[in-house]
Amino acid sequence: MKSLIRVGAFATFNLLCCSSFAQAVDVGNNINNLSNKTYAQKITSNSLKIQLQPTATNTQFANFLPNNTPLVAMVDTSSVTWKKAGNFQLFQTAWNGISFLIPPQLKDGYATDIEPWLGEQVAFAFLPKDDSSEVTMESNFVTLAPVKDEQGLQPFLSKLKANQNFTQRQYRGITILETKTNNSSTQPSLPDTENDSIPPLPKSPINKTIKPNVIKKPNLRKQNSLVIGILPGHLAVGSSTKSIERLINTSQERAANLAQNAQFQKTIRQPQTDKPLFAMYQEPVGYIALVKELIKDPNLGLPKFDLDNLISPEQLQQYQSIGSFLTLQKEGLRFQVNTYPSPKFNQIYRNNNIETQKILSRMPAATYTAVNGEKLNQRWQTIAQILSSQKDFENYLKMFRGFISSQTGLDFDRDIINWMDGEFAFFMFPTKDGFFKTINPNLNMGVGLAVETSNRTAAETTLKKLGDLIISVSKGEVKIKETNIKNQPITSWDIDGDSAKSLLAYSWVDNNTLILTTGYGAITDLVPEPYVALPTTYNFKSATDSLPNPNAGYFYMNMGSLLSWIYGFVPPQYSNNQYFNMFKQAIGSVYSVSATSSSNVEREQLDLLIVLAPVRSKI
Repeated sequence: MKSLIRVGAFATFNLLCCSSFAQAVDVGNNINNLSNKTYAQKITSNSLKIQLQPTATNTQFANFLPNNTPLVAMVDTSSVTWKKAGNFQLFQTAWNGISFLIPPQLKDGYATDIEPWLGEQVAFAFLPKDDSSEVTMESNFVTLAPVKDEQGLQPFLSKLKANQNFTQRQYRGITILETKTNNSSTQPSLPDTENDSIPPLPKSPINKTIKPNVIKKPNLRKQNSLVIGILPGHLAVGSSTKSIERLINTSQERAANLAQNAQFQKTIRQPQTDKPLFAMYQEPVGYIALVKELIKDPNLGLPKFDLDNLISPEQLQQYQSIGSFLTLQKEGLRFQVNTYPSPKFNQIYRNNNIETQKILSRMPAATYTAVNGEKLNQRWQTIAQILSSQKDFENYLKMFRGFISSQTGLDFDRDIINWMDGEFAFFMFPTKDGFFKTINPNLNMGVGLAVETSNRTAAETTLKKLGDLIISVSKGEVKIKETNIKNQPITSWDIDGDSAKSLLAYSWVDNNTLILTTGYGAITDLVPEPYVALPTTYNFKSATDSLPNPNAGYFYMNMGSLLSWIYGFVPPQYSNNQYFNMFKQAIGSVYSVSATSSSNVEREQLDLLIVLAPVRSKI
């Protein structure tokens, strides 16, 4: 596990030395080759000890960044945090699968060159647009690595200088090192022969067609720079001297910096007790403006597209900032996104949280996957509004509504979705009967909808129209059958009147709650209520207890029961396949995946939790 920690931190540092992932590989390879070479003369800056100060807080790097920095990502490099990841089987399996691919010198290089000085949190940032220059990855992307021990840093800098031919200069009292990378553009050639007496080959007697002169495309491979600034308590790494100088200017000119940005400080507050593996701050308006400029950079080779068609400036201005966190907790891996609305948008805040979520009790314990919420009619209107604002999707929306109308004679918005104004739940669950069983004996699955309504009359009218339609289309082959289960009335659409061939069944389990599912056999597992309800199970509790409550509803996936169902379709020859068994071992260590959204006056929050199995002890 210690090797995993080292390699994880070393990989993080590889990213320090680049403005893109491709550059990170080149620089990382150069650094790896330093481990077994002798030191060159040491950098003799007398001010080095004065410049390097211990990091006071995890956000000390923000003192070097401009106040309007649009994006900052922070990666934890401490061994304590990553050791916790090793307590879960998924991380252990992943490490066992890749550890043999990692060269020993890379593992050793971290311990000797980086570990002695690297602090606990590395920051990656995009600097805001400077009016005097174009926005590029080279000029706007920087990395800040905290230095915990200046004595451990000096040998590392000496190695870099010896092997990379760094130039050294001073800028406002700060040492800056710079070197060029990718400076070898010549193609390999065969060695010269030692025997000069070999006669040349005779010219071919075949007359060759004379081709017009073709101008060969010159080798325009761009030469990259690696620039390191030795800041107080940090190493700043970038691909241009200008980006490093901007950091120095911000810190020395007492200009407004990110640490003084109250919105930044509020956004990166981590509500969880554990330190995040990864955290990110975004200022949406500034970030999108930066991306619009970045995609113009020809060196990136990105396709041109209009971001305004994806998200409008008006939508962006609704939010002041976005904070993202990836943390470990006792159940597994937690991902959280917090969005902070602007004051103007905050005044029209609407609480979307559901207080009781009674609909959860309508789903059975072994439910494969489910999503629940409230006011499906309003959610559909929101989705339709978003789709209508996109030209490409607007046509598909019109086609969908037209198809429903032409096939059923019903207006989807008015007749089908409009009365679904209470709680709802879509779910897939195991059952030995129902419609899917008639298609394939191995399809032990049912699909259900539980929905509350304040307009039962409208719902029954829609169901009756659909029933009349299916009878007409099937020319009487499908019959509407009324029956009951434990005194609970059931309506079933049966082929030839046979309940074993039921297409759909539904029941009103109370005055305003409808249960609808794929066939009579499937609904018998749900009415009048499931034998064991989903909210009472350990798996569901472990997946949701640590999530915010009240909330706007859950997404839930029971990986154990779902994988068991999926494996029933895997051909027998795969049972002895090494790679398939490795996949099963890894995915089998995921117990569940759950997510929810919640809101309060201050922010909107999205949480995703992956519940993981602990490391299995060897027998």
